[in-house]
Amino acid sequence: MRIMSGNRSTLAYIESGRIMNASRSTLGYFENGTVMNASRSTIGYISGSTIMNSSRSTIGYVERDCILSGSRSTRFYIRGGRIERSNGSTIGYYDGSEDIKALAAYIVFFSGWW
Repeated sequence: MRIMSGNRSTLAYIESGRIMNASRSTLGYFENGTVMNASRSTIGYISGSTIMNSSRSTIGYVERDCILSGSRSTRFYIRGGRIERSNGSTIGYYDGSEDIKALAAYIVFFSGWW
């Protein structure tokens, strides 16, 4: 999956569990619900629909096409190849696989959009 900015320049890639920046340097990994940095230290979890930090405190949720805050207010929509803020403005695009959990891992833990 390729993740692009609003002007469609490539920000990152997600391939086979690896999360890479635009130059394909590994930022981290998403495997079986565990989000790890490049050195494979755990930085978070996505279990079912719950997004948790490394100490397993809930920081958000992934539900259908939404990424919600811990209080369940909508932060982002993921739909039709777009990444949108809760107000509907487009902040980016994605292509390829529709693995919303891997996309959520990138948005929440690696991009600083949280």
